Amino acid sequence: MKYYKFQGRNQEKLRVGKIICLARTYKKHAEEMKADITKKPLLFLKPTSSIIFNKESVIIPSMSKKVHHEVELGVIIGKKGKNIRKQNSIDHILGYSLGLDITARDI
Repeated sequence: MKYYKFQGRNQEKLRVGKIICLARTYKKHAEEMKADITKKPLLFLKPTSSIIFNKESVIIPSMSKKVHHEVELGVIIGKKGKNIRKQNSIDHILGYSLGLDITARDI
């Protein structure tokens, strides 16, 4: 099980739950990948095993010759909710993280 580790907050740990990702939110990149551009963002899930933290290693498959990377902004939701009003959405955000989305495009 993976946990977010917060510094300066009594080393608080929070279990990583669902990782919900948005696809094709950057029009230019979608065009480069020859992907259809949709009006609504596409959602997909990533497993918690895809997370690594500071000082852990990225393992690139030896059979891949086409590895792409993107910098991503992660929003950590710390409070459950449903049908949340836009003006109240900030109340559910616990924090933010910086991430790398690394994909072996040829596998």
